[in-house]
Amino acid sequence: MGLDLIPKRCGCPKHPHDANHPDDGTTHNPDEPCPFEQYLFPKAARSCCSLRGKMAARELDAYGETKLSDRMFQDMSAEEAIDFADELRAAADRLEDSAYCTREKPKGAGYNGEWNTKENKWDWQGFSTFEEALDSIREAAAWYEKVGSLGYGVWAR
Repeated sequence: MGLDLIPKRCGCPKHPHDANHPDDGTTHNPDEPCPFEQYLFPKAARSCCSLRGKMAARELDAYGETKLSDRMFQDMSAEEAIDFADELRAAADRLEDSAYCTREKPKGAGYNGEWNTKENKWDWQGFSTFEEALDSIREAAAWYEKVGSLGYGVWAR
């Protein structure tokens, strides 16, 4: 099962949205630049403003952060998304601190197959590195914070 995280209009009165803008998973009008353009998030196919969140959820799960991993599969309001971003950053910092003095960093989530762009081949039955895992978690935190700061909640599918 995948995990696509899509911006959705926050229903509270604190975040009024342009009635002409469709609630289609974007945070901007078609003639405007995407506010997520500068980020290198893995996008879901549905929207340029989306996040393919499965890898971050798998990394959290691999490091025992199951409550946060499970939370990624739930819809959120804009305020919840901003708070969740802080929780994700705190988890990444905790994980980094716990492995600070270890010679060999713990492996991240496993995968069956991943395209190796450097060697132009498939890598099978591997694990992400500790640094890749933390990057994935921090990218997700940045995405949640950006979505919430734009006044959008999250639709998790």
